[in-house]
Amino acid sequence: MRLLSKFVLTLVLIVVISLTTLIGLLHTRYNEHIFNFILAQVSPYQIFAKKIDYDIRTPYKIRFEHAEITQHEQVLVHADSIQLWLSKQSITNDKLVFNGVKINNITSANMPLLATLPPLTIKRLVLNNTNINTPQFAIKHGLIQMDNWQTPTDNTPWWQSFNGSLQMSAASIKWHQLALQQLLINANKQAQQWHLNGISAHWQQATITAQALFNNDSRRLTIDQLTLNKFHLQDQQLLTDWQQQFTQRTVPFKTINIKRLDIINSSIELPQWGADDINLSLENWQWPQNYWQQQNSHLSFSASHAKWHQINFEQPLAELEFMPQQIISHGMSAHIMEGFVRVDGWIDPQQLFISDLKASGIKWFLGKNWLQTWQQWQHKYTDVIFKKLNINNSQITSPTSTVPFQLAGIDIDAQDAVLKQNNQWGLWQGQVEANLGFGSINQVVINQAIATMYSNAGQWQLDKLVLPFNHGMLKARARIALDDPQRPWQLTMIGDTIPAQILSQWLSLPLSLTGAIDTQIKLNGQAGNRSDFNGHLNGTAQADFRQLALNNITPQQLFSHWQQPHISAFNPTETASQLPLTATPLTLTAQDGAIELQPLQVTAKDLTLNINSHWNLTDIKQQQLKLELAAGCQHLTRQWDQGVSTVTVGSSCTGKTKYVPVNVDATALPH
Repeated sequence: MRLLSKFVLTLVLIVVISLTTLIGLLHTRYNEHIFNFILAQVSPYQIFAKKIDYDIRTPYKIRFEHAEITQHEQVLVHADSIQLWLSKQSITNDKLVFNGVKINNITSANMPLLATLPPLTIKRLVLNNTNINTPQFAIKHGLIQMDNWQTPTDNTPWWQSFNGSLQMSAASIKWHQLALQQLLINANKQAQQWHLNGISAHWQQATITAQALFNNDSRRLTIDQLTLNKFHLQDQQLLTDWQQQFTQRTVPFKTINIKRLDIINSSIELPQWGADDINLSLENWQWPQNYWQQQNSHLSFSASHAKWHQINFEQPLAELEFMPQQIISHGMSAHIMEGFVRVDGWIDPQQLFISDLKASGIKWFLGKNWLQTWQQWQHKYTDVIFKKLNINNSQITSPTSTVPFQLAGIDIDAQDAVLKQNNQWGLWQGQVEANLGFGSINQVVINQAIATMYSNAGQWQLDKLVLPFNHGMLKARARIALDDPQRPWQLTMIGDTIPAQILSQWLSLPLSLTGAIDTQIKLNGQAGNRSDFNGHLNGTAQADFRQLALNNITPQQLFSHWQQPHISAFNPTETASQLPLTATPLTLTAQDGAIELQPLQVTAKDLTLNINSHWNLTDIKQQQLKLELAAGCQHLTRQWDQGVSTVTVGSSCTGKTKYVPVNVDATALPH
């Protein structure tokens, strides 16, 4: 027993002497070697400092002045000072615990991963005036404070290895391509759940504020509120870079739920679109779902000015609601094209429904490719419906079309109008009334035109069409049964003193005429398909010609033009020359697609034209058209017979005759 007592006493004395010696050495210039020796036993890092402060009166606190943390003789971190507060728990527990660690004026170009540290816990970690510059991450004058920091695991960055509160501020920060200034973050992290209670920063001259929640396990990000104030963008390449970065950085996220996004007092100016004084609010938007997959999302938008391609909008407003497979407009309006437009309605992937559209004072100049643009747009929808449509005092101009036109003083009223159904255009239901104050179609003037039509269950009837010309008028009535697959139709037209220019300028006939035409046309048939039309065309057409004249073209020019393999519409020169003509009446009958044209003769001084035709739309072997033209001593015979076109040219002046076979121009002939 006495021997055991001596052994214990001796052991206690050794421990006391060792501790006393160790504490004594910590107060000498050898303290740095002692710390590095201890650190080398548990990690690959070493600390070098110009001065180490330790006081026995505060045994759990130590301070390193002008310290460097190295690994394999490479400096990883430099700091003006490092302060450590060891917890009393470290004496009784196997795990190293610090009540606090504070690093002042830290700089690093190669921030260590810290995953090789021994298991330790820092109840309060403070990085003051932090300056880190790596290829992926840079921070200037940053203050980072986090609770319960622990040694990171292999797959966890050092800045995520904590549980508790996080406060952060920085003069500037850059993460990949995202650069922020005056950043402030107040957050809390518990296990894999991040609560971002407040974020604010300056970005692209804008002020950003946000609140969010992120679950690292489910990879779901919920943005409770995100506001951009005075955001400005003018660089298309910068936007492209952001989009690429967004695509790359959102890979870790399965979903992003934006409860509210506000963009206020902002502007965007890009080559294809832009807007000034933007105020936008977006609620309940889900990513990566597209706009057809949203669940009760709302978008409000206003701006002082906006541009899309070449169209300018003044004071645009929009209130949109996004539902599954549906986008609803609760009010879209703008001053556009010197007028005003407002539209309410909805669209889905196949249907366009307009509940109310009002347009007034619009002056629309159609571009060169407007027809292709129209085809692409309308092809999206199988059904187009206008519950209410009202267009007042508007204008459409197309100077570059094949048939240039200008329509002014347009007034259109439509009620319950189904204009496209099952991918077929037509008035399937409802009524439409249209008025035109002035029109010029390829230099043929129309004044005060009127059209009224209605339809019930697919029975479309053109009740009245009146086209008043300067000295004449064309009236028409028609009907077609759209609900019948064969589409039976009827057409009646009466023309009084119709300008003869429409033959060349509207119908592209290769004969430039002036004068007047009186006509009566009654036709009927079927329009279910091309074959139905060709086989069921019936009716008559009669026309009387008055005061005819060959306009701005001489008989010799006409003769030369008609020798060409493909006769096209003639563009007369501005010679202001006219040659009076006399024409016999035109009489045409159609019976089940067989069209008989009574011989037609046009005569003038030094010009005679005879036309004979028998044309069956259903049988190419019964398609014959003969045109004989005599101009002075020259004569030309052009004949279409069973799909072959031939031209014979002769001259009584020389006695020579030339026969020229020509492939038929199928696009120029009726079928």
